[in-house]
Amino acid sequence: MFSLGLRWILVALFAASCLLGTGIGLARWQSESVNQQVDVLVPMDTIALPLDEHGVGSQVIAPARLTVRLTPYPPRAGQPVTLTLVVVDRFSNATLRVRPHLEVSEWTQADGQGYTAVRHASGAYLFGGLQLPRPGRWRLRLTIDFGTDQPYRTLMLVEAQ
Repeated sequence: MFSLGLRWILVALFAASCLLGTGIGLARWQSESVNQQVDVLVPMDTIALPLDEHGVGSQVIAPARLTVRLTPYPPRAGQPVTLTLVVVDRFSNATLRVRPHLEVSEWTQADGQGYTAVRHASGAYLFGGLQLPRPGRWRLRLTIDFGTDQPYRTLMLVEAQ
């Protein structure tokens, strides 16, 4: 009798060990499948802020409404270009004080030249003296720091003639 009871205890321990091992294996398999990075290629044209035929574009984000204007538009290679940024509170329609930064690079470059803005009396931010030295496609990456955790970034694509 004693050996029969011991056998059932050993069978139960073996079954519990098998179930525990299976649970650990499934948990590891699930965490590996969740942590796999999936690379998705998204064309830049689909995420860029579109500019109309006058070089004006606007975007609404959580804290504000952004409006940009590139003059002259379309830009001419080798001639100075100005980007104007207006940041307006969505609810009060008051201009907001932010810290904007602009980076201009060729289409194929990872990094470009940085520009800081000058705040105009009207509340608009002006990035003057931008240079697009050669004809072709250019990326304008605008970073706006609202003083929160993460700055907001937007991309504009232009073609210099």
